Amino acid sequence: MTERHTSDRIIAFSDGVVAIAITVLLLPLAELDTKDGQVLAMLSANAQLLWGLTLTWVIIAVFWFAHHRMFDRIVAVDRVVLWLNFAWLFAIALLPLPTNIVVQNEPSAQVTGFYIGWMALISIIMMAIVWYSQRTPGLLRDDFADTESARSAKIRTTLISGVFVLAFVVALILPSMATYLLLLMFVVDPLAARLAARTARA
Repeated sequence: MTERHTSDRIIAFSDGVVAIAITVLLLPLAELDTKDGQVLAMLSANAQLLWGLTLTWVIIAVFWFAHHRMFDRIVAVDRVVLWLNFAWLFAIALLPLPTNIVVQNEPSAQVTGFYIGWMALISIIMMAIVWYSQRTPGLLRDDFADTESARSAKIRTTLISGVFVLAFVVALILPSMATYLLLLMFVVDPLAARLAARTARA
């Protein structure tokens, strides 16, 4: 029999890792020179840093919310889900690295591609957890498995992964425009709900 665990400890541990990652991400702000009181000049001089940190912070928040929503519906965790989650946390914990690279350099295929590609990896791992947990009996709550909400979750994670992959491809061609494509994440939820409802009626 496959060894399984409850999801409570996984959620608590994951929350801790994400909280640390967000804290580490914002540490560069403590190094900004604000002694002369020229706030507007300081903000203007560090616009790229502030934009990059803000965007990454928001994306981590979106990832965390999706992770929490997913594991609230998982009642048992097997070895596959456990290791996929560790891989997801590893990628989240290292996200400050590509963020620092992108805020310290001008947009280029390598710089922007690495930044967005790393986020695509995080999203794809999340998609793998969702798809695997829905295909494996006994992992999901009975009131969630095989429901419209479950279909919506699969569609949502697939669409978000698609947004990141599309942005990654664009980053290799038009690096300065690629990060703006990530804003498409915010239209994924309503689109996923509509597609899931349409699938249910079909």
